[in-house]
Amino acid sequence: MRHLQANNLEAAETQLSRSLEILPNRVSTLNNLSAVKIRRQKFAEAEELAHKAIAAGDHSPEAWSNLGIARAGANRHEEAVEAFDRALYYDAAYTMGWFNKAASLYRLKRYDEALLACDEALKLDSSQYLVFFTRSLILKELGRLEEAEKVYFRSIKMRADLSPIVIAERRPTQKAEILIISHNLSKDTLFKSFEALHFDCMNFPGQLSCLLEDDYHFNYVLEGAATLPGASEKIPQPDVIINNCANGELVLSEGKLSSLSTLMDGFGVPVINHPSKVVQTTRDTSARLLQNISGVLVPTSMRFSATDKTPEELVREVESHYDYPVIARTKFAQQGKEMHKVDSREALLKVLASGLQEDFFVIQFKDTREKNGFFRKIRGSILKDEIIISRVDFSNHWNVRGRRTDERLAFYLANMHLLDEEKRICKHPEAALGRSALQALQTIRDRIPLDIFGIDFDVDPNGVLVFYEANATMNLLTTARKEIPNPKEPEDRLKEAFRRYFRFLLAGR
Repeated sequence: MRHLQANNLEAAETQLSRSLEILPNRVSTLNNLSAVKIRRQKFAEAEELAHKAIAAGDHSPEAWSNLGIARAGANRHEEAVEAFDRALYYDAAYTMGWFNKAASLYRLKRYDEALLACDEALKLDSSQYLVFFTRSLILKELGRLEEAEKVYFRSIKMRADLSPIVIAERRPTQKAEILIISHNLSKDTLFKSFEALHFDCMNFPGQLSCLLEDDYHFNYVLEGAATLPGASEKIPQPDVIINNCANGELVLSEGKLSSLSTLMDGFGVPVINHPSKVVQTTRDTSARLLQNISGVLVPTSMRFSATDKTPEELVREVESHYDYPVIARTKFAQQGKEMHKVDSREALLKVLASGLQEDFFVIQFKDTREKNGFFRKIRGSILKDEIIISRVDFSNHWNVRGRRTDERLAFYLANMHLLDEEKRICKHPEAALGRSALQALQTIRDRIPLDIFGIDFDVDPNGVLVFYEANATMNLLTTARKEIPNPKEPEDRLKEAFRRYFRFLLAGR
């Protein structure tokens, strides 16, 4: 049970199995071992243990519930509901039986029944945040969105109040503690579970926690929960911190620089991408940092405010600095979202009227299309002094995106030769892009203060490096669909560079 409390599931499974050898029919041990198997996603073994507990004959609702959860894990939700009903037959006041039944009914899209089951669970115990979370998902599907959001935020607060930290499963091979501190909820993360908010973060810290999970133990916390009084005392002492509050605009606009710095500095360990470095990578600040580099074109990037201005006044202000076309984008969005290419005054007025944020950026548009007519975006992945050209994306649209959607899959399937072009560039970047472009890339790296980050750029036909952006919010490892993969060789080099860098950080600790 101590191993379970420490989330050392492998050790708990071993000890419970040994205990079961001594007392083979002890129902509590069968139930505990079944629950551990479920958490380790060994659903067939968990189901077998649940059957043994049921056969022991004490009508254990926990055994029937474990049977249902194991069946649900195998996507047998109709059978799972039958098992949960048996659990409730033996104990109608079994809160988790009602909750688990609600979760399976939700998966079966029987939303009205699922909501009733949630309500029964809450009548018995209103302290279970998972019940509120599931209820929010059901309300969302029923179209009761405003109510769903209130219930969802309540569930997240309940979970954070219980403990601000999410502790990943422990493994015997793990040699150090890594803490990832992430931004609070955003509209893009609504209705994710508290755990998924951390495990599914869409940038390189989340990727690292998967890549390095055999070597290091990861803990996760949202910055809002971590900066509450007394919260840091509940966080296990880390050996390294990864700051995933890496959007400089958000850190500055929310006034979080001081509190984040105090939190992270308080642990006295290395911090990857310290907040003081992150705030130097806003779009306009990055543009200023990179001025006057030989062989580099940094498109003019300026911040504008709509406060106390009519749309016509704002357009005239933009036009005093720019010629069309330009790109207008919101302050906070990443991953190519909320960007608009504007070719005329009329188009800019339309974009401003569409609800662009009060403060926004305008960037001079640079057409870098290749002779083949495609736009191109090259990603350099940076780990301290190491630069790896890790991917090259193409598109017939100026806003070049990654390879996750059906639309992007269709594009590459129609242009498979571009995957060969990507391999050529990644394998021999100097030959493909020119020595001067790589020297310019090194100078950019020297001026950006971050530790681990990505640089998106292109090289025009004259060998000039056209800078797009550099920040610590990017996915650095591949997210491409398997049908259209990024090249394996730079991906492998990048993975080894990550391992080497963490060994360096932890040397002597």
